[in-house]
Amino acid sequence: MTMDKECCEGMDHDEACGCEDQALITMIDAETGEEYTFAIVDDFLFKENAYCVLMTIDEEEPELVITKVVNLEDGQEGLMSLEEDEMEEVYNEYDRLCEEAEVEDEDDEE
Repeated sequence: MTMDKECCEGMDHDEACGCEDQALITMIDAETGEEYTFAIVDDFLFKENAYCVLMTIDEEEPELVITKVVNLEDGQEGLMSLEEDEMEEVYNEYDRLCEEAEVEDEDDEE
């Protein structure tokens, strides 16, 4: 899987990306078999792991979901849900990165 976020880079993460060529992925819930479609809106590195930030696109209220990028047995990259013990730390790091980016944007405007 390639993580192409050009179209959505720097967008307000509280809004759904309106780009026509945004990268979309479909994930299947292993327990229920239900399919979910997400837009890839960002990615980042934290503690030597890569994470992908997804936004739901088929819900009334878009929701951000962070997943870990993992190497699959066939050599491809895939996405995996975060373990409970890492979830809070990873979401906090992403919040910190977003706040840092906002400060940089404000500095650029001045």
